Parts: sequence; C-alpha cells; structure tokens
Amino acid sequence: MVLVTTKDQDTDRMWGMRQGARAYLTKPFSETELSEVIGRLLGGAVEAPPSEA
Repeated sequence: MVLVTTKDQDTDRMWGMRQGARAYLTKPFSETELSEVIGRLLGGAVEAPPSEA
C-alpha cells in the first residue's frame, strides 16, 4: 500500500507505516517520485516517465 496524503509530520508517517503502508508520499509530488516508489516496490520493473522539456 502506498499512502498519498497532505500530512507531512513524522507522527503521520509513523502512523501510516504502522497501518501497513510500504511507502508514504506527501502532496504535491512529481511523476518521477511516484514512478520511483512504484518501481522500488515492484523491484525496479517500472521506468520513470520521460522528462518534459
């Protein structure tokens, strides 16, 4: 489970991880950050999106 939230306190992160989250992202986040988290959780199977120029 990946938690996506606006809450960015250490206590919020600890609560989320105790609930079973394997990753915790706070809004706003970039596509690259999301891809990296998903890739890490899937063992590197997801490529980062192409950068926008």
